[in-house]
Amino acid sequence: MTTLAAEIVTSGTEILLGDIVDTNAAWIAQQLREAGVNLYYKTTVGDNEPRLRGVIELGMTRSQVIIITGGLGPTVDDITRQAIANATGCPLRLHEGALATLKERFARFGATMTDNNRQQAMIPDGAILIENPVGTAPGFIVEGERAAVIALPGVPREMKQLMTDTVLPYLRRRMGDATVIRRRILRTFGIGESAIDDMLGDLMYAANPTVGLAAKTGQVDIRIAARAGDAPTAEAMLDQLETQVRAHVGKYIYSTTPDETYETVLARRLAELNATVALLETNTRGAIAARLAAALPEHNPVAAGMLAAGSALPMALAELAAPDTLSTEARQQGAAKAAEWVRSRQPATLGIAVVGTAGADEGVFGKSNGESWLGLSDGRKTTTMLIPYGGQDEYTHVRIGNQVLATLRRWADERAGAA
Repeated sequence: MTTLAAEIVTSGTEILLGDIVDTNAAWIAQQLREAGVNLYYKTTVGDNEPRLRGVIELGMTRSQVIIITGGLGPTVDDITRQAIANATGCPLRLHEGALATLKERFARFGATMTDNNRQQAMIPDGAILIENPVGTAPGFIVEGERAAVIALPGVPREMKQLMTDTVLPYLRRRMGDATVIRRRILRTFGIGESAIDDMLGDLMYAANPTVGLAAKTGQVDIRIAARAGDAPTAEAMLDQLETQVRAHVGKYIYSTTPDETYETVLARRLAELNATVALLETNTRGAIAARLAAALPEHNPVAAGMLAAGSALPMALAELAAPDTLSTEARQQGAAKAAEWVRSRQPATLGIAVVGTAGADEGVFGKSNGESWLGLSDGRKTTTMLIPYGGQDEYTHVRIGNQVLATLRRWADERAGAA
């Protein structure tokens, strides 16, 4: 099975400086992945011919396919044609067929074709023209001994049309065999990236199929991918690899649905149990209740979400309104009492209280991380757990919330197992 090494180059100062988000490169990358092409590099270059030429020259030493988007318009800063011509040693020539198409298109729309539009018909000598049925700038392919340099318009609608109609079939012909890449995302919660890497061991070094990790705040995605001659074979390879991965870290995998959040899965489990939750939060400002309440449109498991306020609490718990003044032992005891109290105050299956410190500098590296205590009461027993950080920044709230949600999931699993 023949594969290709490819890279993507995006041309445009407005993209380099962040004025425009580069969606083209992401879309092209997805198409290459599905076609079985190996993508190794992405580069963004401003409207500077020497720099773009240098990127192309470097690309031709390390890749078999270079796809460039942008810089094919009629203005002075559209320098992609010249850069490719200089990098490949193929001087620009007027392509009479492309020029005729341009004239016909301007005439059809009753527009005047100015002299600078003629440069859109300038194509490197010997290049393969890519007709553009939805725009004025055609693309082209310059085939060298080692690499093919492919130029596409930067306008997304035009780029996608040329990529789909011409470039992808061209790449498949170059590969000689039909090849596909399939991938799957295993979403984990409650375990760090380094721990997963250690637990998966040799699986992390496999060449095909492959395993990769993508860490996010409080969550890690395990990406598995397989290359094969057809989709069913690739999927079967993924099935086998997923079984191996689950044998190591299966208890932390909560979903294989892209972008599905942990709280969505948890809310669905609580709905199955017909369970509701009443929460009291002293230092997370209602963030945990908000995450649970917004998780599932058809079911809100939050019976009540309360913030610590002295007037709303019974005298015995009034100090929870200012947990920074309490000792660690007092916070632990307060969390247990608060969980029991909030459950008794609301008709909820479960009472949860988060009592923690909220210093402004507690999540800053090198500073004290504070602490939070979680209290959980279901009417049969009350448990507490130390969460070894506090603070008032969003990142810390997410970390504390993740610990609470993971604990709630364990409770739900135990309840489901006992049913």
